[in-house]
Amino acid sequence: MTTFIKNRYIPTIIFGIFFFIISCADITTEQVINEEVTTEVVDNHPNKDSELALLMRKMYNDADSIKQLIVNDEGNISKEYIEALERIHTATPTDADVKTPEFKAYTELMINEANTLFSNPENKKEGFNNLVNKCVECHQSFCPGPIKKINKLRIN
Repeated sequence: MTTFIKNRYIPTIIFGIFFFIISCADITTEQVINEEVTTEVVDNHPNKDSELALLMRKMYNDADSIKQLIVNDEGNISKEYIEALERIHTATPTDADVKTPEFKAYTELMINEANTLFSNPENKKEGFNNLVNKCVECHQSFCPGPIKKINKLRIN
């Protein structure tokens, strides 16, 4: 009778251990999936926090404020914003290979467009949109990720 009981419980114990191991594996897989999702949500800046990336994010926010000033006919681009554009030349990028003569040419075009906007207050909307176009042109060559967001700066 004891052999009968042992033989009867051994498959039950093995079966229980098998399901315990499988259930632990599912929890681990679920935890890994949740960790990956969390990482993607929290880390939504592919260029991390290089000096140039931080400068670009600040300039976008400032440009959005300038857009509102122009739309509401309350102001224009500032010399401070133009100075921030000029810092693009010296800011450290995530990838050092970005700093090419072409990159420098694009930033010079943006600075010229910003100066034109500053000195021509009669046509602010067109001047601002020209500046946004220069930003997009540069990003098409170097960092296309934020183009969709930059396009939202245009004044209709």
